[in-house]
Amino acid sequence: MTREIGTTGSRDTEEECVQEVPARPVVSADTEDGRGLVIISPSEYERIQAAAELYVFAERRGLRLVRADGPNGHLLSQALVLDNVLLLPPGRHPRDVLRDVGADSVVSH
Repeated sequence: MTREIGTTGSRDTEEECVQEVPARPVVSADTEDGRGLVIISPSEYERIQAAAELYVFAERRGLRLVRADGPNGHLLSQALVLDNVLLLPPGRHPRDVLRDVGADSVVSH
Protein backbone atom coordinates (compact mmCIF):
# COMPACT_ATOMS: atom_id res chain seq x y z
CA MET A 1 0.00 0.00 0.00
CA THR A 2 1.05 3.56 -0.57
CA ARG A 3 -0.07 6.63 1.29
CA GLU A 4 -1.40 9.62 -0.56
CA ILE A 5 -1.35 12.92 1.26
CA GLY A 6 -3.27 15.86 -0.13
CA THR A 7 -5.40 18.79 0.89
CA THR A 8 -9.14 19.24 0.74
CA GLY A 9 -11.31 22.29 0.98
CA SER A 10 -10.82 25.84 -0.18
CA ARG A 11 -7.69 27.92 0.26
CA ASP A 12 -9.12 29.47 3.42
CA THR A 13 -9.92 26.13 5.09
CA GLU A 14 -7.28 23.72 3.84
CA GLU A 15 -7.27 20.46 5.77
CA GLU A 16 -4.73 17.68 5.38
CA CYS A 17 -6.19 14.39 4.21
CA VAL A 18 -4.41 11.00 4.38
CA GLN A 19 -5.83 8.21 2.25
CA GLU A 20 -4.67 4.60 1.86
CA VAL A 21 -4.52 3.56 -1.80
CA PRO A 22 -3.36 0.33 -3.45
CA ALA A 23 0.28 0.15 -4.64
CA ARG A 24 -0.50 0.37 -8.35
CA PRO A 25 -0.35 3.21 -10.84
CA VAL A 26 -2.73 5.98 -9.89
CA VAL A 27 -3.41 9.14 -11.82
CA SER A 28 -4.80 11.98 -9.74
CA ALA A 29 -7.65 13.90 -11.28
CA ASP A 30 -10.35 16.19 -10.00
CA THR A 31 -13.78 14.93 -10.96
CA GLU A 32 -17.11 16.67 -10.63
CA ASP A 33 -18.46 14.06 -8.22
CA GLY A 34 -15.46 14.57 -5.90
CA ARG A 35 -13.87 11.11 -6.18
CA GLY A 36 -10.55 12.61 -7.33
CA LEU A 37 -8.73 9.36 -8.23
CA VAL A 38 -8.58 7.48 -11.49
CA ILE A 39 -6.89 4.08 -11.35
CA ILE A 40 -5.26 2.75 -14.51
CA SER A 41 -3.78 -0.63 -15.31
CA PRO A 42 -0.02 -1.20 -15.15
CA SER A 43 0.07 -1.85 -18.92
CA GLU A 44 -1.67 1.46 -19.64
CA TYR A 45 0.73 3.23 -17.27
CA GLU A 46 3.68 1.67 -19.17
CA ARG A 47 2.18 2.82 -22.49
CA ILE A 48 1.76 6.39 -21.21
CA GLN A 49 5.32 6.41 -19.82
CA ALA A 50 6.75 5.11 -23.11
CA ALA A 51 4.72 7.66 -25.09
CA ALA A 52 6.14 10.46 -22.93
CA GLU A 53 9.69 9.16 -23.47
CA LEU A 54 9.03 8.98 -27.22
CA TYR A 55 7.75 12.56 -27.23
CA VAL A 56 10.85 13.80 -25.36
CA PHE A 57 13.12 11.84 -27.72
CA ALA A 58 11.46 13.41 -30.77
CA GLU A 59 11.40 16.90 -29.29
CA ARG A 60 15.12 16.84 -28.43
CA ARG A 61 15.95 15.92 -32.01
CA GLY A 62 13.52 18.37 -33.61
CA LEU A 63 11.33 15.60 -35.06
CA ARG A 64 7.60 15.78 -35.66
CA LEU A 65 5.60 12.70 -34.67
CA VAL A 66 3.23 11.54 -37.41
CA ARG A 67 1.17 8.34 -37.33
CA ALA A 68 0.93 6.48 -40.65
CA ASP A 69 -2.86 6.32 -40.86
CA GLY A 70 -4.73 5.70 -44.05
CA PRO A 71 -5.37 2.82 -46.41
CA ASN A 72 -1.66 1.96 -46.77
CA GLY A 73 -0.60 2.54 -43.16
CA HIS A 74 -0.47 -1.21 -42.51
CA LEU A 75 2.46 -1.47 -44.96
CA LEU A 76 4.74 0.32 -42.49
CA SER A 77 6.12 -2.34 -40.15
CA GLN A 78 8.48 -0.16 -38.07
CA ALA A 79 9.08 3.52 -37.34
CA LEU A 80 11.00 5.58 -39.88
CA VAL A 81 12.68 8.99 -39.72
CA LEU A 82 12.22 10.94 -42.94
CA ASP A 83 13.12 14.61 -43.31
CA ASN A 84 12.59 15.59 -39.63
CA VAL A 85 9.44 13.47 -39.34
CA LEU A 86 9.22 10.38 -37.15
CA LEU A 87 6.65 8.23 -38.94
CA LEU A 88 4.85 5.84 -36.57
CA PRO A 89 3.16 2.63 -37.66
CA PRO A 90 -0.48 2.52 -36.51
CA GLY A 91 -1.05 0.44 -33.39
CA ARG A 92 2.65 0.06 -32.56
CA HIS A 93 3.57 0.40 -28.87
CA PRO A 94 5.68 3.51 -28.15
CA ARG A 95 8.38 1.34 -26.49
CA ASP A 96 8.73 -0.60 -29.77
CA VAL A 97 9.01 2.67 -31.69
CA LEU A 98 11.85 3.75 -29.39
CA ARG A 99 13.61 0.46 -30.18
CA ASP A 100 13.07 1.01 -33.92
CA VAL A 101 14.89 4.33 -33.85
CA GLY A 102 17.62 3.09 -31.51
CA ALA A 103 16.54 5.20 -28.56
CA ASP A 104 15.92 2.35 -26.12
CA SER A 105 19.53 2.46 -24.95
CA VAL A 106 19.39 6.26 -24.55
CA VAL A 107 16.10 6.50 -22.64
CA SER A 108 16.07 5.12 -19.10
CA HIS A 109 13.33 2.64 -18.27
